[in-house]
Amino acid sequence: MPSVEPTYSSDWGVTPVRHDEHIVQTCIPLLLHPDEQVQRQATLLLLTLYGTHAFTLLRRRLSDEKPHVRREAEQALRVLGRQSGHPVDFRPFRGMHVECLGTLRVYIGNQEILSHEWAQSNVSRAGRRKVQAVLAYLVHRGRSGATADEIRAAIWGDAGATGALGRTMTALRQTIEHFGGTSMAESLLNSSNQRYILTPDAYTSDVRSFEHTIRVAEQTEHDRDLAAAVPVYRHACDLYGGPYLADVDMLTDEIEERRTELLNAYLTALERLAEFAYQQGDDEQCLALCRRGIRFDPTDERLTLWMLRCYEHQRNESEIARVFRRYLRALAAPPDQGDAVVRWMRLRSGTHHETGR
Repeated sequence: MPSVEPTYSSDWGVTPVRHDEHIVQTCIPLLLHPDEQVQRQATLLLLTLYGTHAFTLLRRRLSDEKPHVRREAEQALRVLGRQSGHPVDFRPFRGMHVECLGTLRVYIGNQEILSHEWAQSNVSRAGRRKVQAVLAYLVHRGRSGATADEIRAAIWGDAGATGALGRTMTALRQTIEHFGGTSMAESLLNSSNQRYILTPDAYTSDVRSFEHTIRVAEQTEHDRDLAAAVPVYRHACDLYGGPYLADVDMLTDEIEERRTELLNAYLTALERLAEFAYQQGDDEQCLALCRRGIRFDPTDERLTLWMLRCYEHQRNESEIARVFRRYLRALAAPPDQGDAVVRWMRLRSGTHHETGR
């Protein structure tokens, strides 16, 4: 694990619940270990990966129905606070978390707001989806928020849908109040002069956690080397649950631009892991990592190249041909002369031709 100085901030965001649970479950015994050095390493691990959101992850466990889980979480919080020097809140977490990578999922405390629980005062399924879409759009806009006209254009495609926006904002506020109380709704939703803001400091998101982890990984590779950054790159890839707001309907190009930006960050992290696996002689791991990325973007040159190198190392000519054919089909247009995959195949063909003379 890289010995970098963690950057403290307000909560960095929650990773998908399943991965969070695995990391926290692994670190709790280390935090409770009698050896101070082990405690320090566990603290460094958690704060490097999560920032101060590590405290939130442990606070979630304070409301668990099992007494021993609550007791271990409280003890782990004490150690984390002592080792980091950061103040500790021993109250169970009651905030809101939004997952935007892949399917939109919203949690208040430890409870996910399920599809049928959105905008319960609305009887139509379309109404519930509009409430979710407005929330997602406000998360996307961050601190700048959005005007009423911008929201109506993005969600309804009609800047004049005044009544629909008013009803949807009311339903969104009521949903948050139902699960988190009036004070949470008031701290989250702000509006003035027909501009709406979902206060970023009042909730967490997986996107923030993903981008933070990518930054830590890149800085670690820059300051040390790729081997030191591999665990952090791996964690970043685990955080990526799928394309940004993949299941939310919005009529705005800015969402697609953000989706592409985050996907490229994920593909870059996979490429760094693939290179390390190749350097270690682990072709199968390298190929598995490449396939993860190719599933999202079959035209990615970097991952395609690592696959070709692996199959060349294995002397698997049929797979080299198959990967290249698939890449050309995915391009849907003739590649330009500077295409890295085409250039690699051309150089290889020339080398084989000369060797065969």
